[in-house]
Amino acid sequence: MNDRTIRLVLVGILIVSFFPVANAALTAESAVQSTESSVPPNQTLLVSTQGASVEFGAGIFSFNRSSDRIIWKWTDCPNKCFDVDPLGDGETLFVSKTGEKKPFQINGSDSYNWKATHLNRSTGEIYRQFSVPPETHDIDYLGDGRYIVANKILHDSAEQAWLREAKRQGWINESRETHSHLVYIYNATSDEIVWEYRFVDHFPKNAGDGYANDYTHLNDVDVVDNGSAVLLSPREFDRVVLIDKETKETRWTLGAEDEYSTLHEQHNPVLLSNSPPTVLVADSGNDRIVEYTRRNGSWKQTWIYKNELRWPRDADRLPSGNTLIVDTGNDRVIEVTPDGEIVNTTEIAQAPYDAEIAGLGDEPQGPPMYEIRGSDTNTSTEQVSSVESLQRVWLDYHFTASWILPTWVDPIAFGSMHFSILSFGGLIIMRIRHYLEK
Repeated sequence: MNDRTIRLVLVGILIVSFFPVANAALTAESAVQSTESSVPPNQTLLVSTQGASVEFGAGIFSFNRSSDRIIWKWTDCPNKCFDVDPLGDGETLFVSKTGEKKPFQINGSDSYNWKATHLNRSTGEIYRQFSVPPETHDIDYLGDGRYIVANKILHDSAEQAWLREAKRQGWINESRETHSHLVYIYNATSDEIVWEYRFVDHFPKNAGDGYANDYTHLNDVDVVDNGSAVLLSPREFDRVVLIDKETKETRWTLGAEDEYSTLHEQHNPVLLSNSPPTVLVADSGNDRIVEYTRRNGSWKQTWIYKNELRWPRDADRLPSGNTLIVDTGNDRVIEVTPDGEIVNTTEIAQAPYDAEIAGLGDEPQGPPMYEIRGSDTNTSTEQVSSVESLQRVWLDYHFTASWILPTWVDPIAFGSMHFSILSFGGLIIMRIRHYLEK
């Protein structure tokens, strides 16, 4: 085969391999907003998505679980939406980056674009919208105009932007040097911060990623035990912590830093039972959902679901005993039985973060596994993956790259991009060799 023929073959391969990428881009489209009024609340799935690029994909979406059709959406965010909570009667609370794609401009509250939004999905009426720290992952409504906020920002320009905004709002005074890595309660009625818990007062500064860096990467906060305690998820500490709300002392801890066999960079734990303490958590770094029960001062793993999950970031136990899982790396939300059978799947192509069934409210706290099984026996559903190891490596590689790629670049299109690049490289090499041989 001569050089001319080889070049023609390579050009043909280049054109064919580029087709999946072009087709994915052309067929990618945003959802059409419709209405959810005719869908029963228990069939309405609310999902927040980060998107995987600044061009496409982030928002709050409402799905009909029976048809997987989008029936409502809110997409006034450039690239990040995190926590979403259904509050009843169509009310929804979520936290996101809002408005135009632009850097922070602190000239007034409208130009500061990290917001908590409390609205009515049916009418579109916004009850409240107020500033929150950059990259806030979780916010819960406590009633009476009070909201608890998980603040995880770094000590960098983003923190300075938040400091200026918080001082402008009068929430912190001019002498306050930092306002990072803490939990606080904001009273929107009186417009003031009324309670806070600072991690640096209870953990060493060299814990996690270090106080000057990501430190806690706090991603979840829940007020539990009749309002007397707060459940915290500092991801970089590889642990779940329950603190006494009044004294701020630690009641118990699940996991320890770098003790990856227990937890590894977990997300969104939920306290299923206070006595005995039982925690269901998305153990993201271990690609699994796991449940632990504490008896006589020791934690025992009582349930695990791992089957081909990739970087799961939310898990809720439903009243039926099934578990709702946000499988971020596989772009889906699934519902599984205690035996690990998948009974419902909703495909979501924009990096889902949090999911709730509207009719069940925020974190429905269904029964722990020891109640379902009648014992603390570990009922693992972990199985050998049907995905070949090489394919698994490729999928993990694509997932990592997806945070900088447009979301329509699926694994097939991603593969064709690589093939196109290699083919183009082959053409270049052929041309270089041709000139060198002259």
